[in-house]
Amino acid sequence: MATIFTKIYNKEIPGEIIYDDKDVFAILSIEPHNPGHILIIPHLEIADWEDTPESLWVHIMKVAQMLAKVVKKLYNPPKIALSVVGFEVPHVHVHVFSIYQISDIDHTRATKSSPEKLAIEADKIRKALANK
Repeated sequence: MATIFTKIYNKEIPGEIIYDDKDVFAILSIEPHNPGHILIIPHLEIADWEDTPESLWVHIMKVAQMLAKVVKKLYNPPKIALSVVGFEVPHVHVHVFSIYQISDIDHTRATKSSPEKLAIEADKIRKALANK
């Protein structure tokens, strides 16, 4: 059975895809810590990050670093966080998001965003990627 992320990628349910290549895609989190909160997801459905093939993990980290630079430029936060948790969805996903204080890293404090707000942030990020 496909995960929610695969369903988003296949456009079976809505989501803001901001990056896509042959190995991974990136979407905006529907529960962002701050605007521009990105999830990087391999196309391959893997439940636990430690089971990710090394070459794929390296690629995920390269994409994470590239997207982190875009988020840093757009939102100008003091730090960019990177986390891998996986309790919510059994499909590896790496969070990349701006943090302004240490408590911003707490996933339980994230709040649901509206599709309209996500579309605005997705457009900003897509434009920044296109101008890169």
